[in-house]
Amino acid sequence: MNQSIRLSPIKNQMKLVVSMIFLTGLFIVSTMSLKLDFVSFFERWAQAGEVIRNFLVLDMAALPEIIEQLLVSVAIAIASLLIGAILSFIFAILGASNIAPFKSVSFIIKSCVSVIRAIPSLVWVLMIVASLGFGSIAGVVALVFSTVGYLTKSFISSIEEVSEEMIETMKATGASYLQIVFESVLPNVLNSFTSWIAIRLEANVAESISLGMLGAGGIGTVLSRAISSYNYGKISMTIISIFLTMVLFEFSVNYLKKKQLIG
Repeated sequence: MNQSIRLSPIKNQMKLVVSMIFLTGLFIVSTMSLKLDFVSFFERWAQAGEVIRNFLVLDMAALPEIIEQLLVSVAIAIASLLIGAILSFIFAILGASNIAPFKSVSFIIKSCVSVIRAIPSLVWVLMIVASLGFGSIAGVVALVFSTVGYLTKSFISSIEEVSEEMIETMKATGASYLQIVFESVLPNVLNSFTSWIAIRLEANVAESISLGMLGAGGIGTVLSRAISSYNYGKISMTIISIFLTMVLFEFSVNYLKKKQLIG
């Protein structure tokens, strides 16, 4: 059976060639502007084997400190999640357009949430550390901001998916605003709320670890100090502990989903 092979038009081939030339030129210009020292890179690459061997020698003596600070990071993540979830719920029921008591308040809340989401957690913690100093409180406050930004938007989206007919029916029966929220809206969005919270918990744990390297306390601080002192064994032990912690959280959330304990 004869089959014809369709060749791409000359115009498309020219576009591909021009794109490749442009990207190659852009790469060369970017590399030259950064003044990358490739010679030094390849010279140090020869020492990679020794560095890897240093990483393979685990510092078991540091394990008690690592576990203690891991628990601090988890505590920061959970505390900020609980505070952020409560604030997000309040903002969501005031900001969701289908149940908002005042449209102007809904607009203000959505605008503020957009601003909060646009600022990374790392920036929040830098500003808060400058104001409150180093420590766990800076990590909690910074994560509360990012948690509120994430959960408020997610909660509002879930609430706005609730049937308008159900809400209007409740209003027609003379139900108060709080009755509509707790008897009509909340039962319909509870599963999605718990799902959003579970997802955010994983993110908070990961972020609390990275924020610790900026002075927010927890395991991130331990890792930062180990890196600055070139303590390879402690670095390896810390990274392995962080990895196992994140895997544990991942399996826990998946288990709860399978058991239908969260949405």
